[in-house]
Amino acid sequence: MMTKTFLVVGSTGLVGEMVVKHLALEGNKVKALSRNSLSSSDPLVENIKVDFDRLDLYQEHFKQVDGVYICLGTTISKAGSEEAFEEVDIDYCLETAKQALNAGVKNLSLITSVGADSSSSNFYLRTKGIVENKISQLGFSSLSIHRPGLLIGPRKEMRLAEFLGQKIYPLINLFLLGNLSKFKCIKAEVLARAMIKYSGLEQGTHYYFYNDFIEKGSD
Repeated sequence: MMTKTFLVVGSTGLVGEMVVKHLALEGNKVKALSRNSLSSSDPLVENIKVDFDRLDLYQEHFKQVDGVYICLGTTISKAGSEEAFEEVDIDYCLETAKQALNAGVKNLSLITSVGADSSSSNFYLRTKGIVENKISQLGFSSLSIHRPGLLIGPRKEMRLAEFLGQKIYPLINLFLLGNLSKFKCIKAEVLARAMIKYSGLEQGTHYYFYNDFIEKGSD
């Protein structure tokens, strides 16, 4: 079987690290783009430190890859302002998608959030909806948009609400049934594995939720 090559942006984040890990475990070459050094020492993983304000300087790394995973994301507290948050969650993600498209990439995977809606009164959900809409308009052959609930996993930085959610998520999930199941908390590793399996699976733009992640990403 021919070795495939994938590019992961946001590769030092909770989900991004998991995507890099599992792509390499499956024998794929991985280009991991990030601001900071990656912890992985896997010989299949190439860590490329980039300036996200000048992604055009790294166009060569987008060429001849079989798919791109955008796992970028921040928080307002970490970013410092709503404008800085939008720069990461909209501008950097959109520029990544444009560089991928210009390089001939056919399959793109993007993480947003359950409830993402460009017309939402909630700033976070509105931002996620806007980036979905902008990237959807670019015309990828296959665009997979993943909308998870609270992500469960070993974060380097965690807010109080996230900490509590991580502790009691099994109880929370018990009450999220039927149409509410898409709001269930999901392990980052399960999401990462599902993202890999859905990449390029269907033509056009497709949205994936909790039940999709469990079907594709569970053991």
